[in-house]
Amino acid sequence: MKTIKINAYEFKDLKGNSKYKALTWLDEYPYDYETGDLDEQGKPIKKYDYVSNWDDNAIIEHCEINQYLFDT
Repeated sequence: MKTIKINAYEFKDLKGNSKYKALTWLDEYPYDYETGDLDEQGKPIKKYDYVSNWDDNAIIEHCEINQYLFDT
């Protein structure tokens, strides 16, 4: 049997390049939403919300709720 040690960090503990990599991963699938406006064809206009645009407290809360852990 082998023992493997994995270091996992919460978002709030990340700094520098590790934080950038985590944000890049979180932004791979932005949240889409309808604005309530219609385009020229009468279809709802969609916009995208990227996690990296949120303030740090909102990102930390999002990661805690979803129990995300990151490596460095």
